[in-house]
Amino acid sequence: MKLRAVLAACLLLCAAEPQAHEIHLKNGKIIETETVWRQGDAVLYEKYGGTITLPAHQVQEISYAKNQKAVETPTASSNLAGQLRERLQPKTPLEEASLRTLAVKTVVGFGSGFFISENGLIVTNKHVVRGSEEDTAQIRKQIDQFSDEIGEYGRQLGQLRKSIDQRQSDIRRHREILREAEMSGRADERQLALRKKELDAFEASLAADEKRYREAQRDYDSVKGNADRQAEQFRDGQRQLARQDSFEVILADQTKLHAKLCAISPEHDLALLQIEDAATPRLEPVKRDSLTLGQQVYALGSPADLSLQNTVTSGVLSGFRANFIQTNAQIYPGNSGGPLIDEQGRVIGVNTMKELTRKFEGLGFAIPIETVFAEFKEHLPESD
Repeated sequence: MKLRAVLAACLLLCAAEPQAHEIHLKNGKIIETETVWRQGDAVLYEKYGGTITLPAHQVQEISYAKNQKAVETPTASSNLAGQLRERLQPKTPLEEASLRTLAVKTVVGFGSGFFISENGLIVTNKHVVRGSEEDTAQIRKQIDQFSDEIGEYGRQLGQLRKSIDQRQSDIRRHREILREAEMSGRADERQLALRKKELDAFEASLAADEKRYREAQRDYDSVKGNADRQAEQFRDGQRQLARQDSFEVILADQTKLHAKLCAISPEHDLALLQIEDAATPRLEPVKRDSLTLGQQVYALGSPADLSLQNTVTSGVLSGFRANFIQTNAQIYPGNSGGPLIDEQGRVIGVNTMKELTRKFEGLGFAIPIETVFAEFKEHLPESD
């Protein structure tokens, strides 16, 4: 009775004092999260390494964890430009450009971006905030292929199970025949003993096959379970990324803020975010007609994750291909969305990691900065 009472008390305590914030939705679903805040007519929370937005009308209530108060909307300093300069004290044009570059964190990973205005507007790639159609299609293809392979293995296991069951049935039937022969008294004892020995050997072999089958079945269940979970996590991540409209951005001094999604280009691999109510530094643009082949260029960004934030790769401007600037400066998935700059720290284009890059090993490609201003002219002032 004491143990039951203690368990009941623990359950009541846990129910009364949740260790994580709980978002109670009107449809009955409860979402647990370590960080949640209200922003206008939306409720935002962190999950799976990113920020997810819910319309406020879908939320019944928010139950905050013990000793934790409601989190207000993370806001930027009124002068991020001054903050970054004071903390980082850039000494070269490259360092100046670096403090204007940032990392973008989504529910499925990281990308890069940079400030393009003094009022918090950030340029990044569309595939950073919405996923790459090529990558998504490739992963889905791999998932389908693996699923087919697992399915074929499952079918082979099913056939093996049937074979084992049939052999077990045959052994039982033959043993019954031997018993009937023994009871009749007409069977040759020597032949009966030999037949029993054969059946014992068959049964031992079958037992070994049964053991191997059970081990194979356990392996199959484990692999299939992991594959199913990973596939569902991928699909869930893609669904969340498609709805995500607020993103954590990590500035060069490691300040973490939230930026809202302002616009997505329908034609180009470009997106525009904004940190509201912030005075930010900006990269000065360079027009294409002032660029020369062979000039030194630098790609800035976070090639893997935050451990390599604001990494610089260098090369030369090696040509123009269709609507892209071509360079031998390395561009990786993580520094996609970051700036390609000249020696004066001015932005030439937006690094992009697309199919075009994969086809030409050793080459990187950037979308010209003029394309950014043309696509987002409603949000950006005319470039000089």
